[in-house]
Amino acid sequence: MKKKVVLGLMVGTLTLGIGTGALAATGLEPIKAYLNSKISLKMNGATVTAKDANGKTVLPITYNGTTYLPVRAVGTLLGTEITYDSATSSVLIGGNNGSAPIEENKLSLSSLGEAVLGTSGWHTKDPGDTEYKGTDYKDVYLHTDSVKQGESFQIMTQKKYSKLHLELAAIAGSHDIRIIDHNNTTLKTLTVAADSGLQGVDVDVSGADFVFVEIVDEEAGSSLFVPLTTSYLTK
Repeated sequence: MKKKVVLGLMVGTLTLGIGTGALAATGLEPIKAYLNSKISLKMNGATVTAKDANGKTVLPITYNGTTYLPVRAVGTLLGTEITYDSATSSVLIGGNNGSAPIEENKLSLSSLGEAVLGTSGWHTKDPGDTEYKGTDYKDVYLHTDSVKQGESFQIMTQKKYSKLHLELAAIAGSHDIRIIDHNNTTLKTLTVAADSGLQGVDVDVSGADFVFVEIVDEEAGSSLFVPLTTSYLTK
């Protein structure tokens, strides 16, 4: 899609549910725009539907050649909090406490790359290996039974981050996982099975120089999938 797409801060029930009193406030200007049902949204390669707080599908709006997306609905898809402060007429993206934007606090393992991951035989960006249940995650760790490539991978946290959010899925079989820190202290244990889908686990890493994600047991023929684009560290 070559048209410019803007994350528009649209008023009314389309986005933030601002009341009719706010619509009459100074600063609003009537325009002629169009609901655009021809534009689809894709996230990580998968088609998604933007919905309002009531679960109703909302459409992009096209105005003067620019397409605006409903900010609350898009924020929900991205896992970003969107609120409206009526006292200051402000749209708050990523919380209302005045903290830094979410992009500065939550950093995907993919974006951090070798700064935290180093090198690993699990790492692949091969399109034939990066898709799980119809979604292409582009950048993943993949461990297979046929090519062991070691039984663990390391994440260098260097006491710079407070939380590790890790996503894992068993493409086949099941895996018993242990996450340990630099002192060999167990921070988390979990079992990842093929019928469980993509699982998310949060680990407190505030005191860790590094952590290992280790497979302690697995079934023959199993395969472990770790999307690096949706796994992240939080400062």
